[in-house]
Amino acid sequence: MAGLVKNEFLTMRKVILLYAAVLVVYYLMGVFFSARMSGVQVFAVFFAGMLVISSFSYEEKSGWNVYVNVLPVSCAQIVMSKYVFSLICTTAAGAFGMIIQCAMNVVKQEPIFNEVWVACMAVIVASLFLAVVLPVLFKAGAEKSRVILMMIFLIPFTAAIIIEKMGIKIDFSMERMMEFLPFFGLGAAAVMLVSCAISIEIYKRKEF
Repeated sequence: MAGLVKNEFLTMRKVILLYAAVLVVYYLMGVFFSARMSGVQVFAVFFAGMLVISSFSYEEKSGWNVYVNVLPVSCAQIVMSKYVFSLICTTAAGAFGMIIQCAMNVVKQEPIFNEVWVACMAVIVASLFLAVVLPVLFKAGAEKSRVILMMIFLIPFTAAIIIEKMGIKIDFSMERMMEFLPFFGLGAAAVMLVSCAISIEIYKRKEF
């Protein structure tokens, strides 16, 4: 499976460099034009997570998804390589954001780990989205699932608007968030495992 993950990065290296350049621009904007990095960190993590969608699209166009099935690798390894690739991308973006946030805290003479939880929470939430998105991609492919994916991405924004319109206030302090962060992480990991199992079953029954 390590070879499949390595192939993901080698195949997508130009796209990854493009994504990285965009993220550097956004981080620079966050550093010089924003008092807080929270929004930039959340955007960076979700943006990095979109790399796996580009990966599916590229493989469909190049015919890799047909060729890989004649290689001495299992369906589970093929599926898990996508999950590992997406998690590496989101975690790397989150870690980079955390480093920048810590550096900004030092410059501002604030507690060094202030608001670092934002990047952690962004990675957790992005993992939950990927847990929903990846089975859809394995079932229908990148091109055929565009409308479905758009609907999935609209769900949290619609929920946020409804909560705001209804005047519901969520009182969740930073200390409370940090306290529950490990449990959120474990929950996200469990959901990802279930999602991976579903994707493996979908892939086994798929015709190429």
